[in-house]
Amino acid sequence: MNLSLRSIFTISVFLLSHFYCLGQKKEVTDRKIYEYLDQYSPESSEMLRLLYSLPSKYELNGVTMNLTKEQPPSSWVSDHSEKGILKRLNTVVHESMHGLTSRLPYTLLKEQGDVYYNFKDDYSAFYVNKDSSFLVKHSPVFSSNEISNEIPKALRTFRFRPYIAPRNKILGSQAHGIYGLTDEWNAYYFGTKTALNLFDYYKSKSDQNYEVYLEYVSNIAGTYYAYYEFKYFILKYLEYARSNEKEVYDGIISNYEFRKAFTSIDDRFTDLLREFDKRLDEIATITEQNTGNRAYIEDGYYFINVNGIGLFTEEVEMLKAELEEPNLKTLELALRVG
Repeated sequence: MNLSLRSIFTISVFLLSHFYCLGQKKEVTDRKIYEYLDQYSPESSEMLRLLYSLPSKYELNGVTMNLTKEQPPSSWVSDHSEKGILKRLNTVVHESMHGLTSRLPYTLLKEQGDVYYNFKDDYSAFYVNKDSSFLVKHSPVFSSNEISNEIPKALRTFRFRPYIAPRNKILGSQAHGIYGLTDEWNAYYFGTKTALNLFDYYKSKSDQNYEVYLEYVSNIAGTYYAYYEFKYFILKYLEYARSNEKEVYDGIISNYEFRKAFTSIDDRFTDLLREFDKRLDEIATITEQNTGNRAYIEDGYYFINVNGIGLFTEEVEMLKAELEEPNLKTLELALRVG
């Protein structure tokens, strides 16, 4: 074998070995993801198993649809260490929820009867648990980008980009209007809930170093305030529709299943935020009782000793104040059920 052929052969073997090892690593990571979720967040594990049990081919009212294969959970993990996997579980569940929201409607339509299904119809299934989801048919919408000028610069928080601007014709949060924004809202709820549920894991590691709780808080702090951002975006969308797109507004308000989904997500996310506050207090109590060190909130940061994690308090307080404005409060009440 000459030198060039030997080189090509060596490179080929190396590449095959590399991709084989990478594939093995992803398989191990997938197993680890399920193990952690089974132990610490069973409802998230149930959601993932439901997603990957769904068929990729559907026949609805004479229409055959072949859906692309869902990416495995490990696709959202780059660091395959234990710490790396735990850090990304929030994202794994969030992104998987998008897949379920878009795929589950076809299964629910088959169960309920597909005779009225039209290929041009858009649906979302806003998941609650393995036994309950809201099947929502989309009414006419406009791009969420249309409301970008309605958002004051001071309130263009982290998720204003890319969910509202710049204009993107294929991004779900824009293309599907209020339904796409609600899909994001629901995904952020489930991702954040998963991160919150990992408390016992970090508690089991705290005897080595109590500041491990800062990793736990960090995994939640980055996404919990999406509750305020997306609720604000949803209500601003509705406000704009009422003033400029009456047909769109009327379609949303008359969409009872969507209103039930909105109410359910709002209530569950609100409960999650209360639970997060209690968990921060619990960490402070445990830390002081066991080490004599302080865990406390100061200037928008959660500190243990001298190290702190930002809680985005300024953004939260601005959005909370805006959501209490009479015009948005009226729209919230119009959208909620019960």
